[in-house]
Amino acid sequence: MGFLPEAIFNYLTLLGWSAGGDREIITKDETIKLFTLEKVNTNPHRFNMTKFEWINGEYIRKSQNSNLKTQIFNFYKKEYPEKLVEKTIPLIKERMKKLSDYLPLCEFFFKKPQEHDIDLSSKKVLLKKMQDSLSTMSDWKAEKIGETMQDLAKKEGVKTGEFFMTLRVAITGKKISPPLNESMEILGKEECLDRLKGLL
Repeated sequence: MGFLPEAIFNYLTLLGWSAGGDREIITKDETIKLFTLEKVNTNPHRFNMTKFEWINGEYIRKSQNSNLKTQIFNFYKKEYPEKLVEKTIPLIKERMKKLSDYLPLCEFFFKKPQEHDIDLSSKKVLLKKMQDSLSTMSDWKAEKIGETMQDLAKKEGVKTGEFFMTLRVAITGKKISPPLNESMEILGKEECLDRLKGLL
């Protein structure tokens, strides 16, 4: 499932011992310094997956991106390009509770969506205008992508939420995804245009 060794140690430590107060995150070194038999609780404890995942998520967020990249890369048995994994981590790190959360969030970076959360068949005219507008861009950066699409939405009189939901689903397949403009920058201009073209 993708639990970090530090999180496993942290959770198991707190099953029968307390550092005092409401403290939930404690490192191995801190445990060694603070541990006393007097604080050991002999009452039986139930395994709490929600708490375990929360603790693991805290350790994921505290991890250096380079270390997290290696852990994700190895967790998925080196199946996905390491450099691309590294680029995507800043976009999804805050959402992860387990290493196994990575692929559901980022699968669209590695292959075109085969299904889309919204039927886009009625949006072909708008999708074509998105494609045409994006194709004129020479500076393929997240900020510029956002500005270009904002201008197009305003020009076409389409509500911002509706406009960007259409674009998001066209590019990622999902209604909920990592930040769209940054994701499009990572995917690259050619790939984004190709995904839009495939829906026309």
